[in-house]
Amino acid sequence: VGPSINSDCIVVGALLGALLARKMNDAFQKNIMLVFGCISIGLGIFVIAKTHAMPPVVCALMGGTVLGELSRIEAMVTRLSRKVGAVFARRGGERSSISQEVFQEQFAVFTVVFSASGLGFFGAMQEGLTGDSTMLLIKALLDLPTAMFIAANIGAVVGVLCVPQFLVQAAVLLCAGLVSPWATPDVLADFSGCGGFITLATGIRMCGIAHFPILSMLPALMLVIPLSVLWTRFHLAGSYHNEAAP
Repeated sequence: VGPSINSDCIVVGALLGALLARKMNDAFQKNIMLVFGCISIGLGIFVIAKTHAMPPVVCALMGGTVLGELSRIEAMVTRLSRKVGAVFARRGGERSSISQEVFQEQFAVFTVVFSASGLGFFGAMQEGLTGDSTMLLIKALLDLPTAMFIAANIGAVVGVLCVPQFLVQAAVLLCAGLVSPWATPDVLADFSGCGGFITLATGIRMCGIAHFPILSMLPALMLVIPLSVLWTRFHLAGSYHNEAAP
């Protein structure tokens, strides 16, 4: 449900943005994006507060970010999206009021925003594990006006970004079933806490406060589940040993 609604909102936003382009100036767009950043920060704090055990979450974030930086995930995704943007720039950039270079850059940036955001990965994993699509619905509400703003600058062609967005989220959602046997309430709480940190970092980045490596942080979502399972077993074993001691 979540990936489908998110895709629909991107398409609707792109069409509305192309129609209402003249009514959305730069100041209006900047102020709205700051509000979106504030919403993401608030969501992140709200979810982090539900974390069961902080040590596995911290270890997952640190280890996942190191893996992401070493594998240069953000650079690879950005490079690929720029190549795709160049194809559309040759077809639609000449008819736009902006240059092909600007078109290509904006197309690349928002390919990452729609298809590889921390909130999108976290929401898809959450729906795959629990059936709760709340986070993806919130992302859809944020993506609709975002698509409007982009379409106001580069045209309704931005609507094609719904395709990679849907494919990525659907793949993450389906793969989540592989770890469902270990998805106890405590493990899910730690997973949500890890996603909350990434959502918080996304909001801070949207507000322009700091440029967090969001894509490099995403591997943490895969590490936090096994780490949380190990931590829970270790903690339970330690508690049992203390109780059994005379």
